[in-house]
Amino acid sequence: MQKKFKMVHTQLRNIHTRGDILFLFMGSGSVGSLYGGLLASIGQEVILIGRKNHVKAINENSLEIQGLINKNITIPAFDVISETSRKDLKFIFFTTKAHQLEAAAIQIKEIITKNTILVSLQNGLDTENVIQDIYPENMVLRAVTSIGVCRPRPGLIDYTGLGQTLIGYKNKNEEKVAANLVSLFNQAGISAQLEPNISGAVFSKVIVNCGLNPLAALYQVKNIEVFNQIELRNLATELAREAWTVAQELDIDLKVDNPIIYMFDVIKKTGNNINSMLRDVREKRKTEIDFINGKIVELGLKLNVDVPQNQDIYKKVKALEKSYLDS
Repeated sequence: MQKKFKMVHTQLRNIHTRGDILFLFMGSGSVGSLYGGLLASIGQEVILIGRKNHVKAINENSLEIQGLINKNITIPAFDVISETSRKDLKFIFFTTKAHQLEAAAIQIKEIITKNTILVSLQNGLDTENVIQDIYPENMVLRAVTSIGVCRPRPGLIDYTGLGQTLIGYKNKNEEKVAANLVSLFNQAGISAQLEPNISGAVFSKVIVNCGLNPLAALYQVKNIEVFNQIELRNLATELAREAWTVAQELDIDLKVDNPIIYMFDVIKKTGNNINSMLRDVREKRKTEIDFINGKIVELGLKLNVDVPQNQDIYKKVKALEKSYLDS
């Protein structure tokens, strides 16, 4: 059974502004905490909303970041959102899992205005549309990242790989906002870039995730084994090829010439990683399969493109999920 992302409105009245922009991160796990912490370290006001044990550790001992940088950052963190009269939120970043996004978006209704800018930073396709459907009058930006980060324990973030954060836009009004956000990120030490072709960037990453993530999750292997084991390598190739065909049918301008070669380059560079879908399976959580291979299956049916390997792998991951979520 799907677990709802548990959030209600956080008490913000007594938080005083340190910077001229107020950020709120919904779903502050590893990525949200890293971004929020680094922005706070340059004087921006940041509020984290996350899981209770993580929030408790941050409030008791500060947010600790290790790895590529080492910082201890005092930052307000909450596991719930209570009604507030405060209406000066400039940006709300959604760094939840893709399947938690709708519930998280609904929970912020009382703390945003039409001027609040919403940013989707999830794996998978169409996540920005989930937010835009709920808030049609708000500006919604899409971002995608390749940074390496994990949370070894509550309150501690391990920043393992620089990567790149791409922030996209659809028109000139959004371009200016996105450019300012990119500038702030770079000031904070987050390598960021303005991306006019965000759909191409997102789809390029989704093709990689289609080939890599479900195989690592089903076969319980680190990334490199999807390349080393010939059977898995062939399956990954077919999964990525099908997703690539869907992208071509949609006339998506991918950010790479050959996404299959790109996928295996990513796999080799992140060979020792336990990817997010494998981590979800090991911790018996719902995965993001619906927004990755599931979206390719959905689009394949709509476009009359055969995607048999994606259909098969999607069913297998859903069956695996069901085996532990229903128990």
